[in-house]
Amino acid sequence: MRSFTRGARFLLFVVLATLIGPAASLAAETSPPLTGLWITTPHPEFSLKPGEAGSIQISVRNAHQPPQRFGLGLEGVPEGWEAAFKGGGRQVSAVMVGPDETERLTLELKPPVGISGGTFALKVNARQDGQTISLPLSVRLSEAASGKLTLEPELPALRGTPRSTFSFRIKATNGGSDQSLFNLSARTPEGFQAKFKRGYGAEEITGLPISPGSSENITLDVVPSRAAAAGRYPIAIRLSGGDKSAETTLSLEVTGEPQLRMVGPQERLSGDAVAGQESSFPFTLVNGGSAPATDIEMSASPPSGWSVTFEPKQIASIAPNQTREVNVKIKPSERAVAGDYMVTLRSGGGGLSESVQFRTTVRTSTTWGVAGLGVIAAAVLVLGGAVMRYGRR
Repeated sequence: MRSFTRGARFLLFVVLATLIGPAASLAAETSPPLTGLWITTPHPEFSLKPGEAGSIQISVRNAHQPPQRFGLGLEGVPEGWEAAFKGGGRQVSAVMVGPDETERLTLELKPPVGISGGTFALKVNARQDGQTISLPLSVRLSEAASGKLTLEPELPALRGTPRSTFSFRIKATNGGSDQSLFNLSARTPEGFQAKFKRGYGAEEITGLPISPGSSENITLDVVPSRAAAAGRYPIAIRLSGGDKSAETTLSLEVTGEPQLRMVGPQERLSGDAVAGQESSFPFTLVNGGSAPATDIEMSASPPSGWSVTFEPKQIASIAPNQTREVNVKIKPSERAVAGDYMVTLRSGGGGLSESVQFRTTVRTSTTWGVAGLGVIAAAVLVLGGAVMRYGRR
């Protein structure tokens, strides 16, 4: 009975899927296409500066209609303003739109100099056979508004080490009336590397298009030279296209970084020692960085039974491009057989760590060799005396 119920449920599911699928497709096919006439703009609200011309892009769309002729008009223009529709590079007062086509126009506005600020409501009208299609606009007058290119860094100054990547976020705004491809360039100190990216992307760019009245976010990554000394460095960036350009100056501060290096005796990392005896090796600590190396402590990892001491063991500070001598005393185990052994020497402190492998060649002590020869000689003498004494008998 349970098996029959499961089979019936599966059969019912298949039947419903068979019926619902064609019904949904039929409903989608029978949905009427979008039909009509529209007039639109991507920026219905914008700002202008008194005395400067601005423009706005307008699109007239004909969807599934016969060719339509529209007369263009602008309602609510204050006295003293200059206004004109442009299409195909010339002033127009009407537009013809074919079936399933879009015609693009530009409305150019220029408020007079000296007019007080405020917000003005305008209306673009497209008339055809007694029918009017309207597009409301809102224009705000402000002394801060400008038709120029602008670059606005989010943080104009950053700080880090020579190993840091300095990332600046910059907003680029096209306040003009034309869309253009704008080129990007950066002027950096020698040895520094700069790379532009769009937004938070990963791909490097050298330019980008910016629509009129729109903004784009840019990321500038600057990698300083590893040899850069501590200090403040200016970075000048430029955005240019057509007859417009914008510049801004950024600043990055390199705090400096110490770089420790251990140099062995005579610039070698090897030496000889005698089992059971202490040998001294003069080492040199070099700070090749751009900041002092502080709180340095010496340590070692020798083989079992060995001892390693340092003079001095601790160093308070080494200035940039300065050195400090350290005497390393190594004493192999008395039981160490002749051969090569590796001793790890370390210097570190204040976040730094440097280590080297010092190869120590162990030789046996001459004292034990002489003692061994004495034992052998004594044994030979005893043996000779015994032969002489007992040989006569």
